[in-house]
Amino acid sequence: MEPVKIVVAGDNYLFTKGMECLIEESPYFELSASVLSEAELIDKVSSRQVDVLAIDVSSIEWEQDLFNRLKKYAPMLKVLAFNSVQQRTAISAILNAGVTSYLLLCCDKVEITDALTKTSKGERFLCGKVVEALINVKNPNVPDTCPLYSVCGGVNISEREMEIIRYVSEGLSNQEIADKLFLSVHTVNTHRKNIMGKLGITNTAGLVMYAVRNQLVATN
Repeated sequence: MEPVKIVVAGDNYLFTKGMECLIEESPYFELSASVLSEAELIDKVSSRQVDVLAIDVSSIEWEQDLFNRLKKYAPMLKVLAFNSVQQRTAISAILNAGVTSYLLLCCDKVEITDALTKTSKGERFLCGKVVEALINVKNPNVPDTCPLYSVCGGVNISEREMEIIRYVSEGLSNQEIADKLFLSVHTVNTHRKNIMGKLGITNTAGLVMYAVRNQLVATN
């Protein structure tokens, strides 16, 4: 199996060196390049094979359409964004800019490794504290620290699960979702239970809130 080819982007020394070491230590990852600017990033992505971009969005200047522009050169490119403390609206804006997954800079090695693996497969992986900020109306800020992975718990949501969340939020029944996705009702129900388990949600209202905060459905 070919290793996942990763470009690291950011001008924070600790972030870039830490990511480089993590990547080089793993037989499953390969460092394709390490860049400091948007222009350099575009150059590297357009000139070589890249599977995942790991970018510190707090330490590199980037335009809102950057990730969509990059995908013109590498259509299968997946993006794992790292950031410091952010409000829910900022998290949603970054996700809507074309980012696949999102972690806090304080997340640990195990969570970062898991996020890189899941992201390379096209699965959305969010730090547990980011998910908390997205679905918790009473606490719109991400906490100052992200505990160890075993406590914080990253969350990866597949594209299929994202579709189901969207349809549930639009008011579709399990049967209607099954018909749209060519699945059995039992499979849809199983997906819903798995999603709720991952997000720590116990009812449909929680799923709707997640979809709204993650801007998966229109609110007007």
